[in-house]
Amino acid sequence: MLDRIILHSDLIGLVDELAHKRRIIGPVVRDVPECDPPLRYFYEEVERADQLDLSFNYCVYSPKRYLTPPNETLFAFRREDSGFTATPEYDRRPTVLVGVHPCDLHAIRLYDRVFDLEFRDEHYFARREATMIIGLDCRAPCTDGVFCKDMGTNTIEEGFDVMLYPLGTDGDEGNIRYGVMFGTKAGREWLLYSRQSAVPTAADERAFEKYRAEKEAAFSFALHTRREDLPQLLGRSYDSLLWDATARRCYSCGSCNLSCPTCYCFNIAEETDLAPGSGRRQREWDGCLLPEFALVAGDHNFRAKAASRLRHRIYRKAAWVQERSGLVGCVGCARCDRACTAKINSVEIYNQLAEEV
Repeated sequence: MLDRIILHSDLIGLVDELAHKRRIIGPVVRDVPECDPPLRYFYEEVERADQLDLSFNYCVYSPKRYLTPPNETLFAFRREDSGFTATPEYDRRPTVLVGVHPCDLHAIRLYDRVFDLEFRDEHYFARREATMIIGLDCRAPCTDGVFCKDMGTNTIEEGFDVMLYPLGTDGDEGNIRYGVMFGTKAGREWLLYSRQSAVPTAADERAFEKYRAEKEAAFSFALHTRREDLPQLLGRSYDSLLWDATARRCYSCGSCNLSCPTCYCFNIAEETDLAPGSGRRQREWDGCLLPEFALVAGDHNFRAKAASRLRHRIYRKAAWVQERSGLVGCVGCARCDRACTAKINSVEIYNQLAEEV
């Protein structure tokens, strides 16, 4: 059942009002002449809501960098007579993420879980708790190569404040009509307080049922193995020759890690000022495909070969993250496959392993 109905023009007006108090992040179209088609979408900060393009298919990168920046200062330290003092730095800027697809919402849910497993990462949750999320459902696969249906991530029932379902245009003006579901009390209060939405009619509910049926028919399976069976498949494939054969093409560039919405590994480093006695502890993204990821003291590298790093990443995505967190470690967005200059494909790996078994 839908909670409300809102027109696109009214939604844009409401997001514009939020811009007075929050920074607005959402899909923005950019000209990329070397691509076919020569357009790409990116999650970026905008000043006005009409700069957003909610008709986008997919964004090249997920919005994760607005919750876990590629580089952030955890605390600043200063030497004093009695030792050192440390002052933590938190980013609590009020933010709205607009137009987040179900796969990326699943990735954010994973972040919420893993950053609160053994201890609560206050730097992550400072941003997360200051962030409102307006989700946008996908009527059909956003592009070729995605396998979100296999991973169960093409739909979602939680992890957002407000979820929008594009039900078609309103009249002859081309104004998109969104069905709305509330995910949090804050989302409900925001929309109801504005009085810009309407109570769904019986016709709206029928349109929503039709939308869901069309969506179910539009998504197909790409894997030859059920998601639930991937851990067992990998458990029998640790010594497969496929890892070495595939890794011969791998440049170990880490593009797959950096484009992945669920990769959360990081490195910690201290940066000191030129004047001695002060500096910062910083956190920066890291990736398991990078050659030095598993390098430790004594110059020993636990995964010196590209094949072992590739295998490690696949095992984490399809088995180990879920065993640890209870949530899928891969959302099937295929950003890693699109970013890979060697054309290494996750679906092909899973299906070839299934054929071997």
